[in-house]
Amino acid sequence: MMFSFNPSFPTLFILVFLLGSCHPPQSLSLEALEGNANSAKKLGEWLKAAQLFEKYYQLDATNERANYEAGTNYLKANYPTQALAVLNGFTKIPQDTLVKFNGRPARIAKAYYQIKQFREVVKVVDDYAYPKMYRGLAREHLKALIQLKEYNALKKYLLHYRQSGIYDDKGKSTNDGFLYRSICNELMIVGERDLLLVYANAYYNWAIARQKKDKRNWAIAAFYQKDYLATIPKLKEAIANEKSLRHLLELETLLGICYANLGQVSKTTSQLTKLTRFQDLPPRHDAFGAKHYQQARIEAALGQKESAISSLKKALTENAKFWSNKFKEDGLLVNLFGHPEFEEMILAVKQ
Repeated sequence: MMFSFNPSFPTLFILVFLLGSCHPPQSLSLEALEGNANSAKKLGEWLKAAQLFEKYYQLDATNERANYEAGTNYLKANYPTQALAVLNGFTKIPQDTLVKFNGRPARIAKAYYQIKQFREVVKVVDDYAYPKMYRGLAREHLKALIQLKEYNALKKYLLHYRQSGIYDDKGKSTNDGFLYRSICNELMIVGERDLLLVYANAYYNWAIARQKKDKRNWAIAAFYQKDYLATIPKLKEAIANEKSLRHLLELETLLGICYANLGQVSKTTSQLTKLTRFQDLPPRHDAFGAKHYQQARIEAALGQKESAISSLKKALTENAKFWSNKFKEDGLLVNLFGHPEFEEMILAVKQ
């Protein structure tokens, strides 16, 4: 059984080189080296972080965490092929009988998804031997099944994951809304409107039983049902109860998209203005450029493609390189697909 780790567990690692012409002095302390690397990650310098972790992994081929970090940061930098080369290069398999889950295969599956090798994603799942299913891997699996149009398998595995449970990177059980949202989003991307309604209804039926303690999933499920008039009061109720800034930003965005789809331009414009005044999110990788990204989703719903693309570009200027992965995986940006400037952004993904 493979060694498992918590991706958030702090680690010291050796900084052997920096990108460009800068080279650290040999006397630099491990603490200082770690600080430099963490600073680079916080600034969204994914490629630098990936190359540094890869170099460390080359010096210690038994270190699964270094392998994980190298692959993860290559993915964030839009280098899925390089991520695969590193992640698939790890061969040491410690016999740890206490291991319950492993997040590294999810990164492998994500890389295969990004280069459209969907059958390989399924194979990664088939080879996953841990009793706890890492939720990121389950998500990529269901997305791959949709891309392969294997809808019977989709139904089967969603039921399986709901029964067996999915777990986050700390091994903590996660609710099923995570999978339902992924399915609905992917069905929007492939244009399966009828099947989207089937899963949106299933999502809503699941969420309505939880609405007293979970307004967010209840409102999002209603949004995917596409009855926007009925969704608006649910979103407003969810917004009034939401404490997470990140989730609040998303809910306000969905409210703006509802107004846009109903042709209520003045209310949509008010939502766009509200986003510009939104409090900054905590300094996480998915916070860089977040307000511009959400603004683009509303502008896309309005049919304002040039404005939406301009907002996406603004998001990218704020160290949001990882967001460009999300652009082409976002069902709410589908009407931008094929636009030359949009395609130029997503083709920045290195094959």
